[in-house]
Amino acid sequence: MKKTIYILFSLILAASAFFCVPANASYDKEMEELKLYSDCVLLISADNDEIVFQKNSKKQTSPASLTKVITASVVLENCDDLSVMISVPESCIRELDNTGSSLSGLKPGEEISLYDMLCCLLVHSANDAATTLADYVAQGDRAKFIDMMNELAARLGCKDSHFVNPHGLDDEDHYVSAEDMAKFMKYALGFPAFREIIAMSSYTLPETNLQKKRIIRSTDFMLNSAYKDYYCKYLKGGKTGSTSTAGKCFVSTASKDGYNYIAVCLNSIFADVDNDGYDENGAFLDTKEMYEWAFDNIKLVSISDPDMVVGEIPVKYSASTDHVNLTPAEAVYSLVPVGTQAGGLLVEPIEDTVPEALKAPIKKGDVVCRGRVLYAGEVIREIDLVAASDVNRSIFAVFGTLLKTLFSSWIFRILAIAVIIGLIILILKSRGSGPKSKKRDFRMFNYNEIMKTK
Repeated sequence: MKKTIYILFSLILAASAFFCVPANASYDKEMEELKLYSDCVLLISADNDEIVFQKNSKKQTSPASLTKVITASVVLENCDDLSVMISVPESCIRELDNTGSSLSGLKPGEEISLYDMLCCLLVHSANDAATTLADYVAQGDRAKFIDMMNELAARLGCKDSHFVNPHGLDDEDHYVSAEDMAKFMKYALGFPAFREIIAMSSYTLPETNLQKKRIIRSTDFMLNSAYKDYYCKYLKGGKTGSTSTAGKCFVSTASKDGYNYIAVCLNSIFADVDNDGYDENGAFLDTKEMYEWAFDNIKLVSISDPDMVVGEIPVKYSASTDHVNLTPAEAVYSLVPVGTQAGGLLVEPIEDTVPEALKAPIKKGDVVCRGRVLYAGEVIREIDLVAASDVNRSIFAVFGTLLKTLFSSWIFRILAIAVIIGLIILILKSRGSGPKSKKRDFRMFNYNEIMKTK
């Protein structure tokens, strides 16, 4: 049942992403001024899917351990009880030998709960946890688990992603785009356990049948105030990734004052950017820069109101009115620069979509055309414009309109002139070719003679 619910949710998410027209409010100039280090960047509102920053967001690139966001999602879709104990197969450990993998020190035959295994996967970014979880969910059929990962990608509408393993080790057929990664992250955040685990800066694994309790620490240094260059108090958690091909990668979420964002940084640098003698993770630096800029410089405001009249359209076949007002289909909110007032926004119909006239009957809320929302002359959103009221049809107005249309037609005028000319010709012809009338003989009666006769 749980799997069915989450599959349905993912289909809804994919559909909404497909039909949604994101705002064109990407702050490209501001992003250039931030001088970000990552090759692929995306900052998106988790509240309304508006893009704030984007750079190479559709480029296919290696995700490294960001893959584990998808692995965790498949596990959470298919496992209701996270307290279930599972045993670590030796094959899941051995397959990672000599790969340079990040490991959590699991031992063959060790029994550990699903929840604790997810903590190893997401907190410590352990590849041995990834292989063990994949083995458990697919009952030893690794190909089946990979199919489940790719099937999830298809459901979410992720067209620039493909997976061949559950951990993210480099492979030319294993890739994502920043845009797809944001979709994966948003979907994963729908699971309470995922949100809880990625917010941990460390976690204490309880004692198992083979090991004493031990602490695992997060690879997400942005959660740790000891890393001053990276620490961001608004961060709610994320997932790191790093390989020689993928570079430094990071996907995360942050919240402040009711505003929620998802940031993706792929293929970033690891270099001494501030000449302090230590190399810095470019993905962390970029993520912090983007979040702080967004929280300080943009806000969510109402850009359209259903009570706002933005135009009118002529109406035919109605006796009560000759036009109907246009209003936005719904209240729409958009991210705009701090200080922007609603009065500084302009909503106007898009000319190419506006019909010459509407025919009654019309229902309130019927979509009539599209409109654009402008701020400082720039289009920041496109919306539906609808009829503001009902308009009933009048049979008399229908006939009146038809007659008016008929009489105003040039074809009708030509025919009318032709008929009149024809009638005139017939009349003249009938007068000229008929028998000549005889002169009548009128006799004068004398009144006196009539009286004598009597």
